[in-house]
Amino acid sequence: MAESETLLTGGRQSQGVVRIRDSVRRPLHVNSEFVHALLRHLEAVGFTGAPRLLGIDDQGREILTYIEGDVYVSPEEDDRLPEILSDAKLFSAARLIRRFHDATAGTPLAGEAEVVCHPDLGQHNIVFRGDDAVAIIDWDEDVQPGPRLLDFAHAVWCLAEVGEQGGDVAGQARRVRLLCDAYGWEDANEVIDEIEARLSRARSWHEERGFAEGARIFGQMIHWMTENGPAIRAAL
Repeated sequence: MAESETLLTGGRQSQGVVRIRDSVRRPLHVNSEFVHALLRHLEAVGFTGAPRLLGIDDQGREILTYIEGDVYVSPEEDDRLPEILSDAKLFSAARLIRRFHDATAGTPLAGEAEVVCHPDLGQHNIVFRGDDAVAIIDWDEDVQPGPRLLDFAHAVWCLAEVGEQGGDVAGQARRVRLLCDAYGWEDANEVIDEIEARLSRARSWHEERGFAEGARIFGQMIHWMTENGPAIRAAL
């Protein structure tokens, strides 16, 4: 008898991901070999904040351990206002990300780069149990070596809800500072600079491919940062 499969949805979960009992099955992608080497490395060095690779099933899907907990939906995927994470959740998430980066720094997987980058870190790809961030999930085809700043700034953008959806600017700045302090990142302004640069890169990517709606959305985000970025920096 075939085992029952439950489609996993929510956040920015990759397509075709299902749960079977205590395992997750995911379609392979062009970067699966590197991701599998990374997951095996993380297990070998005792990093518990990622799924364990259990093998490949008879449908050619990777088999990963299922991690119980809560994953918070991105406002991009839901019409509701985003849930602003508690300070305890933010602190725990930043510490988890720092442990992940440290576990890859100086390894052959990182190569000449600082670390291996996820690089879609945020509450949509972090499993929480209560206030504790326990695991990073959705290791996809964009996982690759890179600078800590690229990975961490994206996480701050998401976790701190930097943008129009994030409420008052002072509160956003406070959350940015909290995340930087928890990670151990000294220059919070550098993080804001990278968030702005990432939004510009995203808009250009959409423009080059003729994706007008995506370019418009990122253009709105850039406009908001242009208007409010100075106030965030002043409050850091």
